Amino acid sequence: MKTAEAGAIVRNADSGPPWIVVDHSIESVIAAKWPGRLWSVEILKAAPDQPGASANYTRAVSVRVIEERPVSALFGPHGQAVCRVIERAGTLRVEDLALLREAGHPLARSAFSRAWHEWLGRTEPELSEPAEDYADTLAISGGSTRSPIGSGFTVLYSVLSTRARSLVGDAAFVVDEDGDAAFAPDWEAAAQAFLHAAMAYGAPELTSQADAEALAAAWLRRYAEEM
Repeated sequence: MKTAEAGAIVRNADSGPPWIVVDHSIESVIAAKWPGRLWSVEILKAAPDQPGASANYTRAVSVRVIEERPVSALFGPHGQAVCRVIERAGTLRVEDLALLREAGHPLARSAFSRAWHEWLGRTEPELSEPAEDYADTLAISGGSTRSPIGSGFTVLYSVLSTRARSLVGDAAFVVDEDGDAAFAPDWEAAAQAFLHAAMAYGAPELTSQADAEALAAAWLRRYAEEM
């Protein structure tokens, strides 16, 4: 699929794995790597081994490429804004960390959680937990989509992790007693700034003006010219 083009037929050498995984809807696409390309395809031959009936994808042996779609479609109607935030995460500089940390708004985390609550109430009420704090949430499983901006938060976090490791290596992370890694404080503050901006610009219908300003505060100190 890396060299695919509209009209091309892409097929495996045989019917065995690895197969071409075709999502049934754009909401279920997992952006495993970034950047990437998004294709609409027609399945010509399905694989002999398929997932359960509830799966939202089909394993294919061969497909016909119909058209290329903008990758911003993965992140909803404001996907282009989310893409700009993701692109800047991939160019973050070490000298930006202090500015982003100092510019963070004290109400941004609660605003982020409120936007999640608003989205769940509108789209996935059965998954909503009224007392839950969603300030550190990137995605929720079990619904028709993962977040207010699809896979945008997880892609953003992955891009920022890759950027951090390329700049300072393991110094960007801390490891707890269970061996789980997380961002070190300065990098975590930067991650929050980017995630909050993605919510503010990617799902503006979920926030009040005050919350939108709180979410975008750190981003605007560094990237005001971007939006």
